[in-house]
Amino acid sequence: MVDTGLLDALAQGLVTGSIIAAGAIGLSLVYSIAEVPNFAHGDMITVGAYFALVVNRPAEISLLPGLPGGAVSLVAAGVFALVAASVFGALYELAIFRRFRSKEADLITMVIVSLGLALVLRNLVLFVAGSRNIAYETPVVRDVNWDLYLTGSGVTVQRTQRQAGDIALLNEWGYPIWLVLGIVVAAVAVGYGVYRWRTTDDDFRTVHLVAPRVLGVLGGLATLLALAYLLRFDPQGTEAFWSTRVGTSYKDIAIVVIVAVAMFLLNLVLKATRLGKGMRATADNMDLAEVRGVDVDRIQLVVWVIAGLLTALAGVLAGWSASNVNPNMGFTLLLPVFAAVILGGIRSPYGAAAGAILIGISMDVGVYLLPSSLATYRIAIAFVVLIGVLLVKPDGLWGDV
Repeated sequence: MVDTGLLDALAQGLVTGSIIAAGAIGLSLVYSIAEVPNFAHGDMITVGAYFALVVNRPAEISLLPGLPGGAVSLVAAGVFALVAASVFGALYELAIFRRFRSKEADLITMVIVSLGLALVLRNLVLFVAGSRNIAYETPVVRDVNWDLYLTGSGVTVQRTQRQAGDIALLNEWGYPIWLVLGIVVAAVAVGYGVYRWRTTDDDFRTVHLVAPRVLGVLGGLATLLALAYLLRFDPQGTEAFWSTRVGTSYKDIAIVVIVAVAMFLLNLVLKATRLGKGMRATADNMDLAEVRGVDVDRIQLVVWVIAGLLTALAGVLAGWSASNVNPNMGFTLLLPVFAAVILGGIRSPYGAAAGAILIGISMDVGVYLLPSSLATYRIAIAFVVLIGVLLVKPDGLWGDV
């Protein structure tokens, strides 16, 4: 029997970090551009999750009328949640925060306002939907296990799945030792080559759509996965001196891919559009941007719309991943989200994304390494990592980039 180990914790941490990243990027944008330390962000995540629930399982919301056409799929419900949360994001800005900003409210006032908004949103969800745990209506997704055996002659990979109470072998293959070394060397070479190619003739005016280091890592990973898929040999045996199991599902893969696509699209907006230039200018110096003709009010409205969209994305993905939507889910996510934003650099959305991945991995790896009796301190692990990094880099991983 193969047991799960560190690799499984890393894989689960990547999924957890992706969900945290969706929330952390929006929080970082709101703070850096709209200058609001938004403590209502967690409850905005909850509201986004319930927007999807309203159309996915309308019968569970007793105070709302049923839909004329009945329930819709989670994909359609997610799209509805993104649109509705974006509209609510605009309302937060127009009806609340812009009014206080026009009166030149200080930072403490903005904090108190956001805390008040958080209480209103949480109690509104409790009033409308109650305190029950509810799951989205989705097709059953079965986990697939990847069993890895490191033997004297190479590596054996088995895909297994639990069916009717037993572990069924779906397929298996292997890689000789020489091939494993060759694939790793090729992946490293491609990654380094991509990095060197993208940094050739760089100067201070160069703005990369995707950072060369990130592109190099992605190129190396793509090479590794492509060669591992194409160059599959016969199994190398299961008499292993080291073995482990990594559990995945299409749900986990979909969550990581969806968040990655959302991050890329936001990166595209920030670096390749006139709107993005205005957002970056406003984040750098709001007064100077306004003098240069940037419509600061419009920029801040757009930021709140984007933040609302990202909170809905985080809420829906968190509810889908945990098969559980409840009024406290956003507050539970708020602490890791704040930790990720501070860890990455509080004014950097890119740092927030990197910090979120690091926080997610740290939480799940920490739970794996610590005794089971300490699993309840999962979120505390995030803050231990945060403090450790800030002692070395007080500005966070990315600073203000």
